[in-house]
Order: sequence, then structure tokens, then C-alpha cells
Amino acid sequence: MSTPAPHQGISKLKEQWPAFFLTFVAGIFAVGLVWPQIFPGTAQANELNLPNLDKRAEMLAPISDPVQREQYCIGLSAYGRALDRAIPPDAKIFMSGVVGKNGESHLAYYYFLRNYLFPRDLEISLGKPAALTSDSWFEGADCNSPEMLKTNGFDLWLKFGPDGNIQIQPLTEKGMPKQ
Repeated sequence: MSTPAPHQGISKLKEQWPAFFLTFVAGIFAVGLVWPQIFPGTAQANELNLPNLDKRAEMLAPISDPVQREQYCIGLSAYGRALDRAIPPDAKIFMSGVVGKNGESHLAYYYFLRNYLFPRDLEISLGKPAALTSDSWFEGADCNSPEMLKTNGFDLWLKFGPDGNIQIQPLTEKGMPKQ
């Protein structure tokens, strides 16, 4: 049995040094990314990092009501859950102010509420389906007439007030939110 010559081990090491170096650099980079998550500085007191997420989990653990839990996280989610509880699942809802270029800023509200109010119909265009344009806004027929919405079978009207907040206007008894 022959043993390898000493110069063969050195030449093998010379061939693999780029891999060792890249592994070392990747390790340093990984530590740099993980360090602030595990040991955050005082400037990160209100940011989402692992210690703060642990604190939030401890705070939310005793709260069993989903609406109350959402109030501590995302207010619009709490609003959607509360509205979901307050109206029947077969209510038909219209949300005005979402179609057109000016409605682009309200799209997040529409997506959130569409998720939380499912399986209800949440429409943003009257008479024809809304179509998403290539510029990321919906094209359709907006409506600001409660009589026309009621005539078209809607039970609840969600509209944006002058302050930018959502206002609720029941159109039928079914659309009247229950406490």
C-alpha cells in the first residue's frame, strides 16, 4: 500500500481554496444577517425581529377573539373580521371608489375586505365585471347612488368618506350590521 506524496495533498488544497474562501465569506454574510435578528440593538426596539415577535406572541396568546387579536396587528383585518361577523354570509356588497385611476389607492382595502368577507359577493363595478388594466388599476362602472345599488340587489354599500375611511351604508335589512 502506497501513501500519497506530500505534494499531492498541497496541490489538492490549492485547487479547493476558492470553495473554502467562498464558504467562509458566505458564513460571515449569514452571521451578519442573523445577528441583528437574534441580538437587536436599541434602535430596533419597534421593528419585527425574533425577540419582538416572541413578545408579541406572548401578548396575543391569551386573546382568543380573532377580531381583538387583529386589532393589535392590522387594523383593517380587524375591521374585515368584525364586518364578517356582523352581516349574513349571503349579503351582497358594493364598494365604491375602487375603479378608475383615482381608485388605485383603495385597492388594498378591496383586496383585504374581499378576503375577509368571502363567500359574499363584493363588487366594485356595477353592471359589468371590473377588469384589471396593465397599469394596475381596475376599469369598470362605479356607482354612488344608493337607490341604483339597491335596485341592483346590493344589501350593503361601502364607500370612502372625505377623510379616506370606509363608511358603511346599509341598503336593505340584510345589510344592516348586527352588534
